[in-house]
Amino acid sequence: MILLAALLQLAPMPAEIVVVARKRRCDIAVANRILSSREFNARAAEWAAGVPVRVSAPDSASRKCLAKIVFKLADRGVAQVEFVEP
Repeated sequence: MILLAALLQLAPMPAEIVVVARKRRCDIAVANRILSSREFNARAAEWAAGVPVRVSAPDSASRKCLAKIVFKLADRGVAQVEFVEP
């Protein structure tokens, strides 16, 4: 039991991307802050190196928006994305 607790503490917490659906826009936020392209690219490099990433998409987010985000991540080498309900 102690070993399990130690492993859980060592496991990196997934960075959670929140899709912000706005009229005619598809923004990406981390820690309640909209990311600029430069910030997104820097984070994507971390995620491509193996840091877990979760995408939390509200019902108002379109499939086109979600696809755009996944393709952007894939273009930057991110191989694993977990989708969660907000």
